[in-house]
Parts: sequence; structure tokens; C-alpha cells
Amino acid sequence: MIDSPSTVIISLLSCFLIISTLTCFSVSRLEQKFEADELIDIYNPNALKDLRAKYNLKADKYSLELSQVARGADHKRFFGKVKLEAFCAIKERIGDVDDGGKYVCNPRAVKKDNCTLISLGLNNAISYDQHIQNVTGGHCRILGADKDPQNITIQEDYERINGQLFVGMIPNEISISSMLKKTERREVELLKIDIEGGEHEGLEPFIREYRVCQVRPFQHLRNLKLIFIEVHGTPSEHLKMLQTMAKYNFRIFNVEPNPYCFNCCEYSLIQDSCMDQYGVYPLVPIVPKVEF
Repeated sequence: MIDSPSTVIISLLSCFLIISTLTCFSVSRLEQKFEADELIDIYNPNALKDLRAKYNLKADKYSLELSQVARGADHKRFFGKVKLEAFCAIKERIGDVDDGGKYVCNPRAVKKDNCTLISLGLNNAISYDQHIQNVTGGHCRILGADKDPQNITIQEDYERINGQLFVGMIPNEISISSMLKKTERREVELLKIDIEGGEHEGLEPFIREYRVCQVRPFQHLRNLKLIFIEVHGTPSEHLKMLQTMAKYNFRIFNVEPNPYCFNCCEYSLIQDSCMDQYGVYPLVPIVPKVEF
């Protein structure tokens, strides 16, 4: 049976409407991810200075609002109050476009000699790991860890990207520091963390031991430059994690709520002393610091 012209037209229109609806939904979701971004007039030579001046004027207000909303249970409201503390002009999406990808600042600025990348939380999905190795030229050793062994295909693919896999729950069964010691690595360029709550206990012992981006007298150089972390939990737990990062002089340059997890948010942070390397412009610290 041959369809009539009118039937074909109706079918095409239906397909068009479905595609348009899906596209609008995707665009809407992506727009929500960029709520914390700042628009810069590239033709204005004073644009970044003006942006920092704006943040200077409102820093106390932003900080107070963040502390206040952290006491509640409204995650969306809390995420909306997290402000950028540094401006990265070259942010690149690494990995999946949707959940699983991370925003990295100027990844091609990763150093070329004896560099190390860490990826925590794999779940047999390594698009981020493959992409970051491709973007950075494959010069770095990448260390991946997950609570479960990865399938044979992932194991083979990881070996092909100059990677080494570890198995264990962080921090109870394996620590980030132990991964570095086992591989005789002493510094980390990029650290990606997506370990479903383990970040609250597993991160600070590492960044406390590997004094970020500075040299300790008579010790090896121990650097950690950029962190991409998905935080899970209540608004107060999110703030506590951000305060931990602020304590070690990390600043937020990207905020991305997870559209599939109401209490999850991706934060991208850079250490103060590494901003020149990655071409990042410092704004004003907003996250309230806590004392050591």
C-alpha cells in the first residue's frame, strides 16, 4: 500500500515537532548549566577588571547569602548562590556532553613532561579519560580508580591511553596518596572525582599531604593544580566541601548542577598559584574560609 501525499506530509511534520521538542529540552537543560557563567565583552580591554570590581563590591553579600542558604534544604537555590571566584576564558567540555563530562580550563596548557592525571570513579565509562588524554597530547600518565574491577574491554582501552587502573573504595580501601606512591608520582595536573559521596572523606587527606602547587623545603615538589569534583549531599555538605577547597586556596571557575541528581553538583576549581599557567583571571573569593 502506498501512502498518500497528505499522510507523508503529516508524518514528516510529526517527526519535525518531536525533534524540535527534544532540541528545545536539551538547549533548556544546557542553559541551566551555565547560570554561574559571566558574559565578557571581548572588545572591552577593561572587561575583566570591571568584573572583578563588581565582585569586590558584592563579595560580602555573596558570601553571606551562600552561608544562609546552606542552612536550608533547597539545593537549586544553593547552587544558584555559588559564584565564580576565577574567570577562565577557555573552558572545554571533556567527556560526555551530558552527565559524566567535566569542564576543564585550557587543558592544552597541561605541562608536557612527566605529567600525571587522576580519574576517580569510572563505572566502565572512560570517555573523559580518553578525551583528556587526546586533548593533552597523550603525554601524561593517567591513573584511574573505581570501587569495582572494570571489564576487560575497559582494561585494554585504559592501557592503550597510557593508563593504570586501581580497584578499591576511596578512602576506606585505597587512598589517592597511595596511588601516587605506588606509581612513583609526585604531582598531579588534573584531578577528576566522581565517587558518589567518598569525596567528603577522601579528598582533604590527599591535598593536605600533597601541598598544592608549592615546594616544601627539602622535599619533592608536590603539586595539585585543578580539581573537577561532583559533590553529593545536603547544601551544608556542599558548602563544607567548598570550604575545604578554599582552605587550600582553590577557587571555583565553573559550576554545573547535575540534571539527573537533585543533590549533586559539579564544581571545577583551580589553585591560586596555577592561574598564570592556565590563563585564569582571579576574581574575589566568595566561599567563607574556615581556619586550619
